[in-house]
Amino acid sequence: MNQTELAVNMKPTAKPKARKRSVVLMERDILALLELYLHRTVSSSQLARLCFSDISYETARKRLRRIQQAGFTGSASSGRMEGRGRPELIYFLTSAGARALEQHRGISWETIPTGPPHTYHKEHFLRLVDLRLALEDAEKEGVIRGLEFVTGREFWKELAGDMTEAEEQADATISFEFVETAGGETVVPVRILLEIDTGNFRQTRHWEPKIRAFLKTGLPIWVITGSAPRILTLRKWTQPLLDEVGVGPGKCVFAVYNDIVEKGVFHSTWQRTDGTVSDMRPR
Repeated sequence: MNQTELAVNMKPTAKPKARKRSVVLMERDILALLELYLHRTVSSSQLARLCFSDISYETARKRLRRIQQAGFTGSASSGRMEGRGRPELIYFLTSAGARALEQHRGISWETIPTGPPHTYHKEHFLRLVDLRLALEDAEKEGVIRGLEFVTGREFWKELAGDMTEAEEQADATISFEFVETAGGETVVPVRILLEIDTGNFRQTRHWEPKIRAFLKTGLPIWVITGSAPRILTLRKWTQPLLDEVGVGPGKCVFAVYNDIVEKGVFHSTWQRTDGTVSDMRPR
Protein backbone atom coordinates (compact mmCIF):
# COMPACT_ATOMS: atom_id res chain seq x y z
CA MET A 1 0.00 0.00 0.00
CA ASN A 2 1.53 3.32 -1.04
CA GLN A 3 1.28 6.56 0.93
CA THR A 4 -1.62 7.84 -1.17
CA GLU A 5 -3.66 4.69 -0.55
CA LEU A 6 -2.81 4.83 3.18
CA ALA A 7 -3.96 8.45 3.42
CA VAL A 8 -7.23 7.58 1.72
CA ASN A 9 -7.85 4.61 4.03
CA MET A 10 -7.10 6.70 7.15
CA LYS A 11 -9.48 9.48 6.13
CA PRO A 12 -12.32 9.67 8.73
CA THR A 13 -15.71 8.63 7.46
CA ALA A 14 -18.60 11.07 7.81
CA LYS A 15 -21.14 10.16 10.50
CA PRO A 16 -24.57 9.36 9.11
CA LYS A 17 -27.21 11.93 9.94
CA ALA A 18 -29.54 10.98 12.78
CA ARG A 19 -32.86 9.85 11.39
CA LYS A 20 -36.20 10.22 13.09
CA ARG A 21 -37.72 6.94 14.16
CA SER A 22 -41.13 6.36 12.66
CA VAL A 23 -43.90 5.49 15.08
CA VAL A 24 -47.60 4.81 14.68
CA LEU A 25 -49.42 6.93 17.25
CA MET A 26 -51.72 4.88 19.46
CA GLU A 27 -54.73 6.35 21.26
CA ARG A 28 -52.89 6.99 24.51
CA ASP A 29 -49.95 8.49 22.62
CA ILE A 30 -52.41 11.02 21.23
CA LEU A 31 -53.77 11.50 24.75
CA ALA A 32 -50.23 12.29 25.91
CA LEU A 33 -49.93 14.92 23.17
CA LEU A 34 -53.28 16.35 24.25
CA GLU A 35 -52.09 16.60 27.87
CA LEU A 36 -49.04 18.53 26.67
CA TYR A 37 -51.36 20.92 24.85
CA LEU A 38 -53.56 21.42 27.91
CA HIS A 39 -50.72 21.74 30.44
CA ARG A 40 -47.99 23.18 28.15
CA THR A 41 -45.33 20.93 29.71
CA VAL A 42 -45.54 17.71 31.74
CA SER A 43 -42.81 15.64 33.39
CA SER A 44 -42.14 12.04 32.41
CA SER A 45 -43.47 10.67 35.71
CA GLN A 46 -46.60 12.83 35.45
CA LEU A 47 -47.28 11.70 31.88
CA ALA A 48 -46.78 8.10 32.94
CA ARG A 49 -49.47 8.48 35.62
CA LEU A 50 -51.86 10.38 33.37
CA CYS A 51 -51.64 8.25 30.23
CA PHE A 52 -49.73 5.00 30.91
CA SER A 53 -50.85 3.98 34.40
CA ASP A 54 -51.44 0.35 33.41
CA ILE A 55 -47.79 -0.29 32.53
CA SER A 56 -44.53 0.09 34.44
CA TYR A 57 -42.84 3.45 34.64
CA GLU A 58 -39.78 2.17 32.77
CA THR A 59 -41.98 0.94 29.92
CA ALA A 60 -43.81 4.25 29.86
CA ARG A 61 -40.49 6.13 29.73
CA LYS A 62 -39.43 4.07 26.72
CA ARG A 63 -42.69 4.84 24.92
CA LEU A 64 -42.35 8.55 25.64
CA ARG A 65 -38.81 8.37 24.31
CA ARG A 66 -40.08 6.75 21.10
CA ILE A 67 -42.63 9.53 20.63
CA GLN A 68 -39.86 12.08 21.07
CA GLN A 69 -37.53 10.27 18.66
CA ALA A 70 -40.34 10.35 16.09
CA GLY A 71 -40.33 14.15 16.38
CA PHE A 72 -43.74 14.71 18.01
CA THR A 73 -42.29 16.04 21.28
CA GLY A 74 -39.14 17.63 22.63
CA SER A 75 -37.64 17.26 26.09
CA ALA A 76 -35.51 19.09 28.63
CA SER A 77 -34.51 18.67 32.26
CA SER A 78 -37.27 19.40 34.74
CA GLY A 79 -34.88 20.49 37.46
CA ARG A 80 -36.30 17.70 39.63
CA MET A 81 -34.69 14.34 40.38
CA GLU A 82 -36.28 10.93 40.09
CA GLY A 83 -35.16 7.49 41.26
CA ARG A 84 -31.63 6.19 40.70
CA GLY A 85 -30.28 9.75 40.91
CA ARG A 86 -31.20 10.66 37.35
CA PRO A 87 -32.74 14.01 36.39
CA GLU A 88 -36.38 13.86 35.41
CA LEU A 89 -37.37 15.07 31.95
CA ILE A 90 -40.16 17.38 30.93
CA TYR A 91 -41.85 17.04 27.57
CA PHE A 92 -43.37 19.66 25.29
CA LEU A 93 -44.96 19.65 21.84
CA THR A 94 -43.15 20.25 18.57
CA SER A 95 -44.77 21.47 15.35
CA ALA A 96 -45.16 17.82 14.29
CA GLY A 97 -46.98 17.08 17.55
CA ALA A 98 -49.24 20.08 16.99
CA ARG A 99 -50.10 18.86 13.50
CA ALA A 100 -50.84 15.38 14.89
CA LEU A 101 -53.33 16.94 17.33
CA GLU A 102 -54.93 18.83 14.47
CA GLN A 103 -55.29 15.57 12.55
CA HIS A 104 -56.58 13.46 15.45
CA ARG A 105 -58.38 16.02 17.65
CA GLY A 106 -59.31 18.81 15.26
CA ILE A 107 -57.35 21.51 17.14
CA SER A 108 -55.82 24.07 14.80
CA TRP A 109 -52.07 23.48 14.96
CA GLU A 110 -51.44 27.22 14.68
CA THR A 111 -53.12 27.79 18.08
CA ILE A 112 -51.01 25.17 19.89
CA PRO A 113 -47.93 26.38 21.82
CA THR A 114 -44.79 24.46 20.86
CA GLY A 115 -41.19 24.39 22.01
CA PRO A 116 -39.80 24.47 25.55
CA PRO A 117 -41.53 26.62 28.16
CA HIS A 118 -39.79 29.63 29.61
CA THR A 119 -37.65 28.64 32.60
CA TYR A 120 -39.70 30.98 34.78
CA HIS A 121 -42.93 29.12 33.95
CA LYS A 122 -41.69 25.53 34.04
CA GLU A 123 -42.23 24.77 37.74
CA HIS A 124 -45.58 26.57 37.66
CA PHE A 125 -46.86 24.22 34.95
CA LEU A 126 -45.57 21.13 36.77
CA ARG A 127 -47.26 22.15 40.02
CA LEU A 128 -50.56 22.48 38.23
CA VAL A 129 -50.27 18.88 37.05
CA ASP A 130 -49.33 17.78 40.58
CA LEU A 131 -52.55 19.36 41.88
CA ARG A 132 -54.55 17.50 39.28
CA LEU A 133 -52.90 14.21 40.23
CA ALA A 134 -53.58 14.88 43.92
CA LEU A 135 -57.27 15.30 43.09
CA GLU A 136 -57.23 12.10 41.06
CA ASP A 137 -55.79 10.35 44.13
CA ALA A 138 -58.69 11.73 46.19
CA GLU A 139 -61.11 10.33 43.63
CA LYS A 140 -59.47 6.90 43.82
CA GLU A 141 -59.80 7.05 47.62
CA GLY A 142 -63.54 7.72 47.28
CA VAL A 143 -63.37 11.20 48.84
CA ILE A 144 -64.83 12.71 45.66
CA ARG A 145 -66.20 11.40 42.38
CA GLY A 146 -66.85 12.63 38.85
CA LEU A 147 -63.67 14.72 38.75
CA GLU A 148 -63.22 17.08 35.80
CA PHE A 149 -60.06 19.16 35.61
CA VAL A 150 -60.14 21.71 32.82
CA THR A 151 -57.24 24.07 32.21
CA GLY A 152 -57.95 27.77 32.04
CA ARG A 153 -57.77 28.20 28.30
CA GLU A 154 -60.70 25.84 27.80
CA PHE A 155 -62.93 27.15 30.60
CA TRP A 156 -62.55 30.85 29.85
CA LYS A 157 -63.59 30.32 26.23
CA GLU A 158 -67.10 30.05 27.66
CA LEU A 159 -66.94 33.54 29.13
CA ALA A 160 -67.35 36.77 27.19
CA GLY A 161 -66.01 40.26 27.74
CA ASP A 162 -62.77 41.40 29.28
CA MET A 163 -62.28 38.28 31.42
CA THR A 164 -60.45 36.58 28.57
CA GLU A 165 -57.27 38.59 29.21
CA ALA A 166 -54.36 36.31 30.10
CA GLU A 167 -53.64 37.83 33.50
CA GLU A 168 -57.25 37.27 34.52
CA GLN A 169 -57.39 33.57 33.67
CA ALA A 170 -57.50 30.88 36.30
CA ASP A 171 -55.04 28.03 35.94
CA ALA A 172 -57.91 25.55 35.94
CA THR A 173 -61.53 25.03 36.82
CA ILE A 174 -62.32 21.89 38.82
CA SER A 175 -65.64 20.07 39.05
CA PHE A 176 -66.42 17.08 41.26
CA GLU A 177 -68.99 15.70 43.69
CA PHE A 178 -68.68 15.22 47.42
CA VAL A 179 -70.52 12.16 48.66
CA GLU A 180 -71.86 12.55 52.19
CA THR A 181 -72.84 9.23 53.77
CA ALA A 182 -73.96 10.34 57.24
CA GLY A 183 -77.71 9.79 57.51
CA GLY A 184 -77.93 8.50 53.97
CA GLU A 185 -76.05 9.33 50.80
CA THR A 186 -76.07 12.97 49.76
CA VAL A 187 -74.28 14.14 46.65
CA VAL A 188 -72.99 17.74 46.63
CA PRO A 189 -71.73 19.08 43.28
CA VAL A 190 -68.77 21.48 43.50
CA ARG A 191 -67.14 23.73 40.90
CA ILE A 192 -63.99 25.70 41.79
CA LEU A 193 -61.45 28.04 40.20
CA LEU A 194 -57.82 27.09 40.88
CA GLU A 195 -54.90 29.52 40.95
CA ILE A 196 -51.25 28.53 41.47
CA ASP A 197 -49.48 31.52 43.01
CA THR A 198 -46.13 32.28 41.37
CA GLY A 199 -44.94 34.39 44.30
CA ASN A 200 -44.41 37.35 41.96
CA PHE A 201 -47.91 38.77 41.68
CA ARG A 202 -48.19 42.49 42.43
CA GLN A 203 -51.21 43.59 44.39
CA THR A 204 -52.78 46.21 42.13
CA ARG A 205 -51.31 45.16 38.79
CA HIS A 206 -51.96 41.41 38.96
CA TRP A 207 -53.78 40.12 42.03
CA GLU A 208 -56.73 42.50 42.35
CA PRO A 209 -57.80 42.35 38.65
CA LYS A 210 -57.46 38.57 38.72
CA ILE A 211 -59.56 38.01 41.86
CA ARG A 212 -62.20 40.53 40.79
CA ALA A 213 -62.57 38.63 37.50
CA PHE A 214 -62.87 35.34 39.36
CA LEU A 215 -65.49 36.71 41.73
CA LYS A 216 -67.68 37.71 38.78
CA THR A 217 -68.16 34.01 38.03
CA GLY A 218 -69.62 33.35 41.49
CA LEU A 219 -67.38 30.28 41.88
CA PRO A 220 -65.28 29.47 44.96
CA ILE A 221 -61.52 30.07 44.59
CA TRP A 222 -58.62 27.84 45.64
CA VAL A 223 -55.18 29.43 45.80
CA ILE A 224 -52.04 27.28 46.11
CA THR A 225 -48.94 29.08 47.39
CA GLY A 226 -45.29 28.21 47.92
CA SER A 227 -45.19 28.99 51.64
CA ALA A 228 -47.33 29.80 54.69
CA PRO A 229 -46.01 33.40 54.99
CA ARG A 230 -47.14 34.05 51.43
CA ILE A 231 -50.69 33.10 52.43
CA LEU A 232 -50.75 35.93 54.99
CA THR A 233 -49.92 38.46 52.27
CA LEU A 234 -52.52 37.14 49.82
CA ARG A 235 -55.19 37.02 52.53
CA LYS A 236 -54.65 40.73 53.25
CA TRP A 237 -54.95 41.54 49.55
CA THR A 238 -58.04 39.38 49.06
CA GLN A 239 -60.30 40.19 52.03
CA PRO A 240 -61.21 43.73 50.84
CA LEU A 241 -62.17 42.32 47.44
CA LEU A 242 -64.55 39.85 49.08
CA ASP A 243 -66.02 42.68 51.15
CA GLU A 244 -66.65 44.67 47.96
CA VAL A 245 -68.99 42.01 46.60
CA GLY A 246 -70.44 40.99 49.95
CA VAL A 247 -69.23 37.39 50.18
CA GLY A 248 -67.77 35.58 53.17
CA PRO A 249 -64.14 34.64 53.87
CA GLY A 250 -64.71 31.07 52.72
CA LYS A 251 -65.13 32.19 49.10
CA CYS A 252 -61.34 32.12 48.68
CA VAL A 253 -59.16 29.60 50.53
CA PHE A 254 -55.40 29.07 50.58
CA ALA A 255 -53.06 26.08 51.02
CA VAL A 256 -49.33 25.37 50.66
CA TYR A 257 -48.19 23.32 47.66
CA ASN A 258 -45.81 21.00 49.56
CA ASP A 259 -48.51 20.28 52.14
CA ILE A 260 -50.92 19.13 49.44
CA VAL A 261 -48.32 16.97 47.67
CA GLU A 262 -47.39 15.25 50.95
CA LYS A 263 -50.84 14.95 52.60
CA GLY A 264 -53.36 15.19 49.79
CA VAL A 265 -55.87 17.89 48.94
CA PHE A 266 -58.45 17.10 51.60
CA HIS A 267 -56.02 16.29 54.43
CA SER A 268 -54.07 19.55 54.14
CA THR A 269 -54.63 22.78 56.07
CA TRP A 270 -56.65 25.35 54.13
CA GLN A 271 -57.10 28.92 55.39
CA ARG A 272 -59.97 31.27 54.67
CA THR A 273 -59.20 34.94 54.08
CA ASP A 274 -59.96 35.74 57.75
CA GLY A 275 -57.33 33.20 58.90
CA THR A 276 -59.75 30.54 60.09
CA VAL A 277 -59.22 26.96 58.94
CA SER A 278 -61.56 25.38 56.40
CA ASP A 279 -62.36 21.67 56.43
CA MET A 280 -63.11 21.95 52.68
CA ARG A 281 -66.58 20.48 52.99
CA PRO A 282 -69.35 22.38 51.16
CA ARG A 283 -71.82 24.40 53.20
